[in-house]
Amino acid sequence: MSALSIAFELMPAFRVFWGMKIDFVGTIWVLSFFLYGLTEATYVSLITTLFILIYSPTGLVGALMKFIATLPMVLVPAALSYLPLQPERSSKAYGSIKALLLSAVLANLARIIITSLVNYYWAIPLWTGIPPELLLKVMFGGSLLNFLIFVASLNILQGVIDIVVPWLLAYKFRLASLFGTW
Repeated sequence: MSALSIAFELMPAFRVFWGMKIDFVGTIWVLSFFLYGLTEATYVSLITTLFILIYSPTGLVGALMKFIATLPMVLVPAALSYLPLQPERSSKAYGSIKALLLSAVLANLARIIITSLVNYYWAIPLWTGIPPELLLKVMFGGSLLNFLIFVASLNILQGVIDIVVPWLLAYKFRLASLFGTW
């Protein structure tokens, strides 16, 4: 799964102006979770992050932002499996549309909050050289709302891809019943 995720990292992808790209790297992390569980998904994400760190021109910023942004897409569904709402703690629990929607909404909310904070205080200032106290004025017309809409729109799109594509592969194309181990 790490090799597949790395293959997606090597493929051309749509890139926004400061370096974030819309890709299928994280979909493999979530698919790993759906098929094999949290531990295996974590290993796949760490191996891929290390590759991005070494290979990608975005270096540390790109690698850590991919990891930080995609991790909620795995951790939130994993956490939901411990709630009494879930009838079972296995990959089968995620096969329903209701489970998908709950996971997708909560994971995307976590992703937006986390990426907004990390982008504001670390990633964008490091990438552009604009300090956080000037970031809104220089890049977003002084508007916190413009910044949040910008970060949220990119992350919602990537977040939906990161959870819906693996869900379709795991449950609609039945990979979970063929290869799932938990």
